[in-house]
Amino acid sequence: MKIVKTKLNYAKSYTLLDIDALAVGAVTLFDIFIKKRRDYIIIIEAGTTLTQSLYDKLKKQENLYINKSDEDKQILSCETLKHYIKYNKDDHKKRLELLYEVNNQLFEIYMVNKENKINLGCVELIIDAIIYLLKYDELFIKNTMPYMLNNHMLQNHSLHVAIYALTLGYTLKFSDEQLLKLGSAALLHDVGVKKIDKNIINKESELTPQETLIVRKHSQYSVEILKQNRIHDPYIIDAVMHHHERYDGLGYPDKQTKGEISDLASILSICDVFDALTNNRPYRPHYSSFDALKMMMKDPDMVNRFNQPYLHIALKLL
Repeated sequence: MKIVKTKLNYAKSYTLLDIDALAVGAVTLFDIFIKKRRDYIIIIEAGTTLTQSLYDKLKKQENLYINKSDEDKQILSCETLKHYIKYNKDDHKKRLELLYEVNNQLFEIYMVNKENKINLGCVELIIDAIIYLLKYDELFIKNTMPYMLNNHMLQNHSLHVAIYALTLGYTLKFSDEQLLKLGSAALLHDVGVKKIDKNIINKESELTPQETLIVRKHSQYSVEILKQNRIHDPYIIDAVMHHHERYDGLGYPDKQTKGEISDLASILSICDVFDALTNNRPYRPHYSSFDALKMMMKDPDMVNRFNQPYLHIALKLL
């Protein structure tokens, strides 16, 4: 391990770095120091790819430090997400902030990519981190919801639906494989919104009938984009295509009814509407979780819309 340079601790303050918050293969965003007497010595520079060899050498050090000003830089990529989630697993606010940060990176890159490429490895790692938290914290959803942002930005809505859907799937004792499919469908269910005119998506007044028809194409666009990214799993494709179907047959695009709508699509439908109701809109403030679920269970327009057993489980969870 090469010592790059020496810095004294007079001008800057330093904080301990947990080795478990580092991931082999990740690129460090910050200088890493060891302390010798009064000197803080850089042993890894920012921008260094952390090889297995470097990681093993770091593990042999008694203590590692970073500049206190770099604390917020510790989360960089999908590859390091789970390490930082584990490091902050008992900090309910911080672990959600980490999920938001990496999910924002995923969607920001996707939205500017002209070929609609999605980092599927990142999708899987985000889902894996949520599943880890569900297994670690039996009150994960209760501990997480107070810190959720109540705006309706696409990336936040997608992450929320994934968190809600995975919580419901985990409670229903889905296997890890089923949870991965459910989480993938949830996180990517609205990627087709990218192809809808932003003026329509962001319109504050009521949509015209023609605009409504345009917006309703987003589930089909989402499926097209998933297939462009070589996602052909029939369970994922079906859930994304039909997350706006209703048990009373008044949904879209295929007007499926009870018995035709898959379990995954049924779960996404509940989670999608719940998140929409609990987020601010230009024409109304957000509903509380209780009021949103009450509306979903008793409102004449919604009472026959959802899988009722799943909705009752959601009521107990949320």
